[in-house]
Amino acid sequence: MIRFAARRLGFMLLILVVSSVVVFVVGRLAPGDPVQLLMGDMRDAVTEARLRKELGLDLPLWAQYLHFAGRALRGDLGQSYANPGRSINRMIADAAPPTARLAVATVTLAILLGIPLGVYSAVARASSGDFLARLVALGGMSLPSFVVAVLLIRWLALGWHAVPVSGWGEPRHYILPVLVLLVQPLAYITRVTRAGVLRVLPEDYVRTARSKGLSPWRVLSRHVLPNAAISVLTIVGLAFSYALTGAFVVETIFRIPGLGQAAIGALFSRDYPMVQAVGLLYAAVFIGINFIVDLGYAVLDPRIRYR
Repeated sequence: MIRFAARRLGFMLLILVVSSVVVFVVGRLAPGDPVQLLMGDMRDAVTEARLRKELGLDLPLWAQYLHFAGRALRGDLGQSYANPGRSINRMIADAAPPTARLAVATVTLAILLGIPLGVYSAVARASSGDFLARLVALGGMSLPSFVVAVLLIRWLALGWHAVPVSGWGEPRHYILPVLVLLVQPLAYITRVTRAGVLRVLPEDYVRTARSKGLSPWRVLSRHVLPNAAISVLTIVGLAFSYALTGAFVVETIFRIPGLGQAAIGALFSRDYPMVQAVGLLYAAVFIGINFIVDLGYAVLDPRIRYR
């Protein structure tokens, strides 16, 4: 198990290095110049050259990357261009908690609702309940998050006045964003759980367990769900990734001061350090999620670690 984890960790570090290069280059491909945006209409060649030198933008691209990577390895993500004097580390620390809370709440609800719904749909196959569950899953996978957001705002906020349209800081402010983010992860977890359980139910060991007189709940919990868990674990990891990336849309719609809104603002202002920091953080989180999922595979099925 230790060798298996060490191999995966080595791949993680390599992918993180490649991701840092991609994040650095892509951030600079966006049109516009941060120096010109900072100076606005008050532009002159001398001040512009001095500011470009202070920000390190006069260096070749490879030198700028080495400077960025060296500081990142020391835990220093630099200073914001759009907010002079503000540390990127501090800005990330302020923006990360709302995004993390939304993602954790979304995935937790998706697991608590999606797995039982998928199990019920598989066990009650071809029933009206199964049809309804599959219909809900299909609809959830088909609707984009911005469409769900518009519908929920229209019904819950403007129609029934049950929840606020925007804002942050109170429990009621979580309702709309979490519901918008929940739709697709819930649909995928339900669908994959149903498929995994249907695959396991006809197996010989399940029939043997039933023939021994075990209760249906014991058969499901001891024999069916553990063997269907690998596919469910995969989709749970993807659900967490979706909840994080979906924050770009949801936080902008509901004005939530999280990483998504910070990244969008940094892109418009050409705040390269902030764009790089958010991109690198997301890459590290996604790689970490994949690492945890890989370890989960090895725990659920010991054969995987020896392949």
